[in-house]
Amino acid sequence: MQTQTVNAAIQLDTSDDFNQSKLPIDRESIRSRRLLRLIELVEVLRVPDNDRTIWQMLLDAGANPDFILLRDCDDESRLARRPALQVNVNTSKLHGFLVITHNSDDTGYKILLQDKGHSVPVKTVDNVIVRKLAATLVELIDDGTKRVEIPSQGLATNAVIAGDYLLSS
Repeated sequence: MQTQTVNAAIQLDTSDDFNQSKLPIDRESIRSRRLLRLIELVEVLRVPDNDRTIWQMLLDAGANPDFILLRDCDDESRLARRPALQVNVNTSKLHGFLVITHNSDDTGYKILLQDKGHSVPVKTVDNVIVRKLAATLVELIDDGTKRVEIPSQGLATNAVIAGDYLLSS
């Protein structure tokens, strides 16, 4: 059953010889350019094994493509909360939530890990630059277990829960 969900949530674009998995998110409803950029990075950045993107690694880590939380914020307000993406993961390294957001000065990313059943982050990594994002995420949550097989063709969905349900930063 889980494989069917994953199959429906992955869209591989091979028409331009790139193998990209897309998050099942309606980009037209997102107003933050920074959030769109973060989503794009998760879709295209390759993890160190070079076989998977960050999104594919998150699916291997048990991320539910039908339960992606987004924090869509005004890009113009520098004092407001930062755009963020949150997924649930279930690996031997973490059974809980992964939040990726911008750090306070918008020069990199901040990663928060929270165990299921706890209200505070168990680990926070600040100032993660783009070229280290994939490697940092692998180090924090990937346990090497292949839980899903990435299909050659799939269908995209527009499943997203938009709101401000993320960890406070």
